[in-house]
Amino acid sequence: TNNTRKGSIMMKKKRFFTYAFSIAALSSLITIPAAAQTDIHVLDVGQGLSVLVESQGHYMLYDGGDQAKSSYVVSYLQEQGISSLDYVIASHYDSDHLNGVVGALNVFPAGQVFSPDYTTDTRVYNSFLSIIKSKKLKNKQPAVGNQYQLGDASFQILSPTGADYSDVNNYSIAIRIQDGDTSFLITGDAEADSEAEICSTGLKLDSDVYVMGHHGSGSSTTWELLQKVTPEYAILSCGTGNSYGHPHAESMEKLQAMDIQLLRTDKQGTIIASTDGSDITWNVSPCN
Repeated sequence: TNNTRKGSIMMKKKRFFTYAFSIAALSSLITIPAAAQTDIHVLDVGQGLSVLVESQGHYMLYDGGDQAKSSYVVSYLQEQGISSLDYVIASHYDSDHLNGVVGALNVFPAGQVFSPDYTTDTRVYNSFLSIIKSKKLKNKQPAVGNQYQLGDASFQILSPTGADYSDVNNYSIAIRIQDGDTSFLITGDAEADSEAEICSTGLKLDSDVYVMGHHGSGSSTTWELLQKVTPEYAILSCGTGNSYGHPHAESMEKLQAMDIQLLRTDKQGTIIASTDGSDITWNVSPCN
C-alpha cells in the first residue's frame, strides 16, 4: 500500500513538472509586442532648425539647419539607420533651414518633398531646385488642412494660407503631428501674421509640445497662438551666443507666465521626445 501511494505521488509530481515545463517553453515562444513609439528629434544645429520624426520605420525630415551643420544632419540620420525618407519638408528657403535639406536629399532617397510657393535667388535655393530636378523628386506645395500618415503618427498642414507676404518667414510650412493622444506643433520661422492666420483656420492646434517659432524671436510665439496651443512643453532651437539675441525676453516671459516647461538645444544639445501615444518621455529634463 505504501509503495502504491508513493508511486501515485511520484506520477503526480512528474505530470506537474511536465506541465510546468510545457508552460515555460510555450511562454518563451510568445512575443509580446512593444508599444508603438514615435520619436521627435530636434537636432542641435546651432542657429537654425532641423527636426527628424520617426515612427515605426517611417521617417520625415523637417528642415536641415545651415551649411556648417549639413554633414552633421546627414551623419545623424545615418546613425539612426535611415536609408530613405518618406517626407522631406523645407519649411521655407532661409539658409539656416534649407542647407541641410539639400545635403540630406543628396544622400537619401525621398518619397515626397514639400516646400512653400515662393522663389528667391540664393545659392542654396538654386541648389535645392537642382537636386529636385536631377533626382526627379516629387515636390509640391501642400494645401492647408491636408493630412499625411507617417507610421503610427500623422501630420496636418497648418500654413501658409497667404501668397503675398512682405516677410518670407511667413511662408513657413507649419505642421501639427499627432500620435494617439499626444501632439506636437512645428511652425518654422512663421511670425505674427502667419500665426494669426493659423489661429483663424479652425484646425485643431492644441498640442503637448511646441517647437518655438523663429528660434524664440519676439516676432513669433504670440499670445494668440500660445492660448490656442496651450503646450505643456516648448522646445527652442537656437545657437549659443547668436548675434540675433535669440531667444528674446518677451518670448521667454510668455512661457513663464503660462508655466510652459522649456528645453533648449543651445544649452542641452539635441532634444528627443518619445511618445507611445499616451505619454511623452525625454532624453533630457526641461532646463527652463
